[in-house]
Amino acid sequence: MLDKKEAAAPQPQREWTFSPVPAVELAVNEIRLKSPPMLPNGLDRPKQMLAKLGNPQHKMPPVFHVAGTNGKGSTLAFLQSMFEAGGLTVHKFISPHLVRFEERIVVAGKQIEPDHLLELIGEVKRAAGDDEISFFEFFTALAFLIYARTPADAVLLETGLGGNYDATNVIEKSIALLTRISYDHTRLLGDTLPAIAGEKAGIIKRGCPAIVAPQSPEVNEVFLRRAAEMGAPTFVAGRDWSTEVRGNAFTYQGKNKFTLPLPKLLGGHQVINAGTAIAGLENSPFASLLKQDTLTRAMETVTWPGRFQQLTRGHLADLLPKGWELWADGAHNDSGAEVLAAQAKAWGDEKPLHIITGFKKKKDTDGFYERLVGIPKSIQAVDARIDAPLVPPQELCDSLKAMGFANAQPADNLESAIRSLALQFTTPQRIIITGSLYLVGHALKLNG
Repeated sequence: MLDKKEAAAPQPQREWTFSPVPAVELAVNEIRLKSPPMLPNGLDRPKQMLAKLGNPQHKMPPVFHVAGTNGKGSTLAFLQSMFEAGGLTVHKFISPHLVRFEERIVVAGKQIEPDHLLELIGEVKRAAGDDEISFFEFFTALAFLIYARTPADAVLLETGLGGNYDATNVIEKSIALLTRISYDHTRLLGDTLPAIAGEKAGIIKRGCPAIVAPQSPEVNEVFLRRAAEMGAPTFVAGRDWSTEVRGNAFTYQGKNKFTLPLPKLLGGHQVINAGTAIAGLENSPFASLLKQDTLTRAMETVTWPGRFQQLTRGHLADLLPKGWELWADGAHNDSGAEVLAAQAKAWGDEKPLHIITGFKKKKDTDGFYERLVGIPKSIQAVDARIDAPLVPPQELCDSLKAMGFANAQPADNLESAIRSLALQFTTPQRIIITGSLYLVGHALKLNG
C-alpha cells in the first residue's frame, strides 16, 4: 500500500500517461495492454463481470445518467456543484481524464486515492480472471464497486460511448439526461443524427424521468419515441423547461423559476448545460435542493477543467508577455467548433485569436475546422509527442490550407508554438489550444 505522504508528494519528472504515481501508471497500463478499449457487443459481458463482484450496480445510491455528444461532463459538473452547494455528496464517473487517471473516479466528492485504486484494481483483476473484458468495462466495474461500498447521496454517471451498449448502462434505474446530439464516433454510432440519437436513447429507463436538452426536431422525435416505449416521463427543452440569458444573469423556467448569475464556466452553451442539470434535479427525489441561494452558489463555484479554461500561471502561461491570454478548450467535433466560433465572436477583435491544435485520427477533421475558417489570425498544428492517435502536423496543415486557412503551420511542440507567437507580435494576443482532449490534457500537464 502507498504511504499517503508518498502518494501526495511531487513525483520525479518523467513521462507518464495515467498517473504520476508509478505504481498506478504501471497497473493501469497493464490493463490497457491486456484489454481492448471497447468491445461493443452488448451488455452480457459487463453484467457477468459485475455478478462476480456481487452486483454492486444494484447497491449504489440514486443515479443521474448522462449521454450525448457534447456537454456531458459540464452537465455533471453542474449537478455536482448543486449537490455540494446543498450540503450533499456525490460519486462521479467520467471519461476520459485530462491529466491523471484518478480524475475519472470521484468518490464522495474527491478523486480516488492512488492506494485505494490499486487495491480495487487487484480485486477486479482477480474476479475477471481470464475472461475477456474491455478497458472501459474493467474500470466501470471498479467504480461501481467502490460506489456501492462508500456512502454518498447520489451517483453521477457519464456514458463512455453511445448508450445502448455502454458498460454504464447495466444500471436498471436512473434519471436520464440527454445533452446535445451532433456528429461524433460515426463509425460506431451511425452517420445520421437520428441513428446516433437512437444509440444515446438507450439510457432511458422504464418509468424513470428523461431530461432532454435542446435538440433538432428529428433527434427529439427519437427520444420521445423511446420514452413512450419505456413509459418514461420526459422533460424537453423548449416545451417543459427553458433558459434565457439576460445580461449577466440567466433565467431558468421549469416547474420552478430562478434568476441566477451566469455560470463560472465560460460560454453561452454552459447556460443550457446548467439548465439541463437543474431540470434533472427538479424531476428527481432531490428537488428540495432547488433553492435560490443553493443554485446561486453552485453557479459561482462550478468547475470543469479543459473547457474554455484560462491558464494564467504555470510553465506555458509564463512563456507569454504581459497582457496576453492563453486558453485551453477540449472542443473536438462539429458542435464544439460552433461553440468555439461563437465564443471567438463574443471576445471580439481587441486581442487577435491564434489557434494551436491537434486532432484525433479517424475523426471528422473537416466537420470541425470548416466552422473555424476565417476566425483565427493563425493556426498551428502541433506535434505533441504524446501517447495518443493524433493526425501528423504536416498532414493536418495540408488539410487546413485546403479548407482556407492561409496561415497554417506545423509546430514542433506546444512551447515552440507559443514562443513563436510571442516573438511575432508586439501587442497582446489571445491563444487557444483546442481540437483534442488529449492535447488539452497534455497542455494542462505541461502547465503544471
